[in-house]
Amino acid sequence: MATVSPRPGKKRDIDRIIIEKVKRGDYSPLQPDHYHNFYEVFYLLSGECRFLLKDSVYQLKKGDLVFIAPQELHHSLYYPNSSCDIIMLYFKKEFVHLEMFNDCLPKAPADQLHSFMGSIPALYMEEFHILLGKMLSESSGIDEYSNAFLRCHLQEALLLLMRHSVLSEKEPDLLNSRDADILQATKYIYKNFQKSLTLEEVSAVASLSPTYFSRKFKQTTGMGFKEYLNYVRLKHARAALLTTDNTITDIALEYGFNDSNYFKDIFKKVYGKSPREFRKHPD
Repeated sequence: MATVSPRPGKKRDIDRIIIEKVKRGDYSPLQPDHYHNFYEVFYLLSGECRFLLKDSVYQLKKGDLVFIAPQELHHSLYYPNSSCDIIMLYFKKEFVHLEMFNDCLPKAPADQLHSFMGSIPALYMEEFHILLGKMLSESSGIDEYSNAFLRCHLQEALLLLMRHSVLSEKEPDLLNSRDADILQATKYIYKNFQKSLTLEEVSAVASLSPTYFSRKFKQTTGMGFKEYLNYVRLKHARAALLTTDNTITDIALEYGFNDSNYFKDIFKKVYGKSPREFRKHPD
């Protein structure tokens, strides 16, 4: 049976389409990993929560949906004494025929769907729920046809999101002003990750003391400042390994890692391969 490994340093992969209905709240344990090698759909059936996607934090409510592409930073956070019902859907690109979306998303490459956030229109919510119900039923392995039906339903779900313009819907509201300082900090990191950023510098951007900033950043995003900064740097370094002939040392220096050995160690911890191995065998 496929598993989604929640710990750093372990292989994070799936071998089939996975869908599950879960209940989460402030009682749920924080997961240290916030990105993986497959697509994820996070659909909020009830309740309200916060959601970090790349460099922004959003407030989600019933009917909101987050589509997360591979290697994109994301994390859900829950309000005190709250409870949310959520549908979680995981799949790899080889489980769907992405080329059929070219006409629907002409600006998107055929081999990759981008991350997005949107809301299911109330008029079509029942239709979407019925489709998710079919997928949940087939995920239990009714018979030898279940995996094939899951793939068909997944394709239908993605097309439904496009037909009803979920991809172009107005994004859910950004977090309220009490967290605007942290949002400002994450955007600053995204724009300046190649520089030698320090906790003191970024906390000053947020107009907070380093100590309070560290605590609030972790509370708001689910990640520590250094962990978030390394993630952003690694994402860009990973792309450079596949798209340039630059040496590993040059890539490490270009994307903010002053020590190439440290870059190699943390890259292997996150991706399970050394930069050299990854460049030769990225899959």
